[in-house]
Amino acid sequence: MDTEPKKVLIVDDIQDYRELLMEVIGKAGYQCVVADNAEQARLMIEEARPDVVLLDWMMPGISGVELLRYLKAKVTYAKIPIIMVTARDSEDDRLRVLELGADDYIVKPFKPPVLIARIQALLSHSLSGASGVLKISDLVLDMNEESVVAGTPPVRIELGRIAFRILAFFMANPNAIHERNAVLRQVWGADDKVGGRTVDVYVRHLRKALGSSGHHERIETIRGSGYRFLS
Repeated sequence: MDTEPKKVLIVDDIQDYRELLMEVIGKAGYQCVVADNAEQARLMIEEARPDVVLLDWMMPGISGVELLRYLKAKVTYAKIPIIMVTARDSEDDRLRVLELGADDYIVKPFKPPVLIARIQALLSHSLSGASGVLKISDLVLDMNEESVVAGTPPVRIELGRIAFRILAFFMANPNAIHERNAVLRQVWGADDKVGGRTVDVYVRHLRKALGSSGHHERIETIRGSGYRFLS
């Protein structure tokens, strides 16, 4: 029995970009639904239940950033991966939306293979060196369930997909020093537009999420190199 293709919602007010994205994503085997403004996108998310949202930043009325903030604040929608696809290319812009909970950020114009790779990364359960259940002390990460718990009794720790994948990489390869570029390759693949500061943002999120359990202290910043996760 064939598996139903994953559904991607494209939110962009410019018709040419909607059509371009539909062509690229359709050729990759995904099902596409579209919206040209934030209000329509809200309805489509409720009705179509997309697996990934590609969200433009600058739109008339409610901006993509405002929609992002709304979706990440709703328990029902918070787990839907959101990739900001925008012409705004400053590092400050990238960091701002990542701080608000975006799962990834792609700058227009983009190379189609990069977009598809980033979608696949968010939808994939696989990660080099990480599989099944990973456990360090009472910190337990389940790759299949995409869940993280810690403590006795175990308490669930909520993480976005990118932060989850970084933690999985760290837990599968503890005590080693990981350069930022190595983390980039594991999580995003080869994309020179994703910089080391982006990794720092996600690690900051990760530390904050692990703070209540005390496991944030396992993440060491190695000056001039990257990070080490202590077992």
